[in-house]
Amino acid sequence: MVLISLALAGLVILCIYLYRKTLAIQSKLSQTEVEFEKERSDIRVDAKKRSGAVQWGKTIEHFVPFMSEFPVPPEDVTFLGMPIDYVGFSNTASKSKCSVHFVEVKSGNAFLMGKQKNIKTAIQEGRVYWHEISVGGNNVK
Repeated sequence: MVLISLALAGLVILCIYLYRKTLAIQSKLSQTEVEFEKERSDIRVDAKKRSGAVQWGKTIEHFVPFMSEFPVPPEDVTFLGMPIDYVGFSNTASKSKCSVHFVEVKSGNAFLMGKQKNIKTAIQEGRVYWHEISVGGNNVK
């Protein structure tokens, strides 16, 4: 009888311990869920801000050729968008002064991406080439 009483007492103590452990785990889970929701909210706010900044940059880059600091007249540039925003040509009527301009527009805290850095370096090092390709067809006789 004493043995059964001790077993029951041990079982009750084990149940109480497991119940308290379960409560502690549920409390920690609830706290983690609250932290997760706050972090998710912060991430969404940050994503909206970044998206707005990107959209503003993509919009404003179409107006930049009309700014006084732009190196080429607006009528002499072609918008590419990626990986470089503009290619411009100046003094095309002159054999000695004709030049090609690559223009990248950045706003705010934006910086050159890897491909853009590589293109900038290639231009600065003179690794720029002219390729002329002739395609046959549609010859009117």
